[in-house]
Amino acid sequence: MNFFSVIEEKWIMLCDKTRPARQRMGSAAKKTGSVLHVIGGYLYRMRAVFLAVPVAIAAVWLAILNMARLPDEVGIDLQTSGGFSMMIPKGLAVIAPLAVTALCILMILCSKKVAYPWLISIFTLVLPVLIYVTNAYPA
Repeated sequence: MNFFSVIEEKWIMLCDKTRPARQRMGSAAKKTGSVLHVIGGYLYRMRAVFLAVPVAIAAVWLAILNMARLPDEVGIDLQTSGGFSMMIPKGLAVIAPLAVTALCILMILCSKKVAYPWLISIFTLVLPVLIYVTNAYPA
């Protein structure tokens, strides 16, 4: 007997001994795979909600922070001279970015392709930060 025929014979013997265990493991893996496939399908269909919830939480958190930190009169459109061209009440300065983010979240929930509205909603989270920075540290 040559070397390769001995290895082939031992391989066949090993396969015969482990066949029942491999069949049980295969059926368990198939059941697990089908369950994971169903769960993955639900998660994929609910991706808009999973993407919108953290953005909504962050927007509300930033609105609460701005409500506490901004002065009663908030300046908008910072000029090169260091002054503001328009003054608005604090409530409007807090609610306006929150409304823009809410509109973007609505677009996420209504859209078939959720990536672009989600990215836009991420960029709207910069608005409250920008309002605070321009009012806390004017040029």
